Amino acid sequence: MYSYPRAAYARSKVLGVNKSTKKQWTVDKVVTVNGKRYVRLAAVSAQPLHHGTVAPLPAKRNQLAGGYVALRQLRSHSVIRQLKAIKKTAYWTPTTDHDYWDMPARTIGTTAAVHYGTTYGYRTLYATESLTTTRQKHYLYLTTANGKGIGWLPANAVIKGTYPNLLQREVNRQLTGITATTTTVDAAAHVKVGVAMAAGMVQRVVLLRQDSTTVTSDFVTGRAVIATTRSATGKVVKTAKVKQTAPIFSFTARADFDIHGYTYRVKVAPTGAVTILGTGGWIA
Repeated sequence: MYSYPRAAYARSKVLGVNKSTKKQWTVDKVVTVNGKRYVRLAAVSAQPLHHGTVAPLPAKRNQLAGGYVALRQLRSHSVIRQLKAIKKTAYWTPTTDHDYWDMPARTIGTTAAVHYGTTYGYRTLYATESLTTTRQKHYLYLTTANGKGIGWLPANAVIKGTYPNLLQREVNRQLTGITATTTTVDAAAHVKVGVAMAAGMVQRVVLLRQDSTTVTSDFVTGRAVIATTRSATGKVVKTAKVKQTAPIFSFTARADFDIHGYTYRVKVAPTGAVTILGTGGWIA
């Protein structure tokens, strides 16, 4: 592999010899010399966003990257099976664990994450393109409501439809004649608490977690007796008995960001009043 095509530059430097038949490269430039085509190769790589304060170790540079080789010496290998525009369709992300990429990782040349998962969480997004790899992995390109491009996410990281009011859904589930109030624990992290009151007594307390799961504590005669954890889609994933001994019902809530987070103690009085106390934080 040469720094320039040897047919055009006799003094082109040898960058090395690639004897691997499995290594994959991306062609980023094509030149024609005396009717023959030569291509410049770039290493296929993926650059994730940095989620901590400690810088990642630099990747070992491949000395063959950036060199030219005759096109006839290469065998083409498709990574993308299908890339097409689709009808604008609403989706929402149940978690913010997935960062947005300019192209799905390792699908074409150097790909990079361009937005943290938390940047566009807790809202309706719109898919406008669909990509399927030759290994049957499916991705969607997402935009904001006003058409601003965001990036690619795995199709299994989003849920079809507009972003629902998850807290309202669980506070009102199978209850009638109640008065509901909502308190935001941490507005940026989307951690909230809902309280349902009837006849002057607490009937239900719901914690909406950052990952869009909910924990619903149902009350009998003013005391919590059972807690139900549901997924973002409303499916029951866990039930547990609760034994509330003190008049004030309390529990822990957590809000995580990209490199830091906070823990809170939430208290719900018999009157339905909610108080929130920060109990600590962390930073990566």
